[in-house]
Amino acid sequence: MRAFALDEFGTAGSVHDLPIPEPADGEVRIKVAAGGINPFDTVVLKGALKDRMQHDFPLIPCSDFAGTVDALGSGVDGWKVGDQAFGQLGKMSFGHGSLAEFTTASPATIARRPAAIDAQFGAALPLAGVSAWMCIEPMGLKNGDVVVILGAAGGIGGFAVQIAKHAGAHVVGVARGENTGYLRGLGADEVIDYTTKDVVETVRKAHSAGIAGLVHTAGDAAVVVGLAGLVREGGHVASMRGGANIDELTKSKVAGINVQTRVTTEALEKLAGMVEAGSLKRPEIKTYELDQAEEAFEKISSGHVRGKLVVIP
Repeated sequence: MRAFALDEFGTAGSVHDLPIPEPADGEVRIKVAAGGINPFDTVVLKGALKDRMQHDFPLIPCSDFAGTVDALGSGVDGWKVGDQAFGQLGKMSFGHGSLAEFTTASPATIARRPAAIDAQFGAALPLAGVSAWMCIEPMGLKNGDVVVILGAAGGIGGFAVQIAKHAGAHVVGVARGENTGYLRGLGADEVIDYTTKDVVETVRKAHSAGIAGLVHTAGDAAVVVGLAGLVREGGHVASMRGGANIDELTKSKVAGINVQTRVTTEALEKLAGMVEAGSLKRPEIKTYELDQAEEAFEKISSGHVRGKLVVIP
């Protein structure tokens, strides 16, 4: 099979010809239609986790995917060959990823892909969508609650805008000015261009009674601290980057969570239901061919990706 893989950490990947994997007991094999790229994947490729997790070379990166169940390992129930699936691979090691024509996955981290979710959307949704849900859902938002989302035009941020809006919140997206129209289309009520405005002061003046929630997917530490100080008593701060100071927030009677995403079948089914109901829309998705995957990793490493990046094997 064709797969994008690295032969060692820190080097450019390329298309390899590798054996088609066999599903282990309790796994399904997937014929991959699309593989999704996340910022975390660049961390893996640099070797930042080499002392904590097993890495197998040639290393095929990425875990998000959409595709067709192609074979079943022993003991797999509830799936059959030909089923359309999306999700994450659910592996405890790195190297047998989704940027390949075939991969294997755990049934516990995948779900059926309904017709409302095309393959590219399916590959874009798992990690970013579940992360956004884990940020917003604990907030218990009510109609009119103000939520500020840092990095609103990115993968997680774009889904968080939509999920918060669906909950009835007044959504303030923070992003580069060029993304204003995109965020309005996702449902943002206000967009603050952090390159031209003082974000903390802009929010303070517009929402003097305080805000109900803050979602941190990107942004300087000083901005996060400043905005966290505007969250009213009983509010929430959710960070994808370890930026929620739990002890300090607790003193202000604000709930803080540093989200560690856990993709499950249940979470994926929840997101799929939102898509089918029309409350979660397809983000902007840029696609790459397998031999362009290195370009995709360079793009996501820039830190300024609108929507999601997907590779078609």
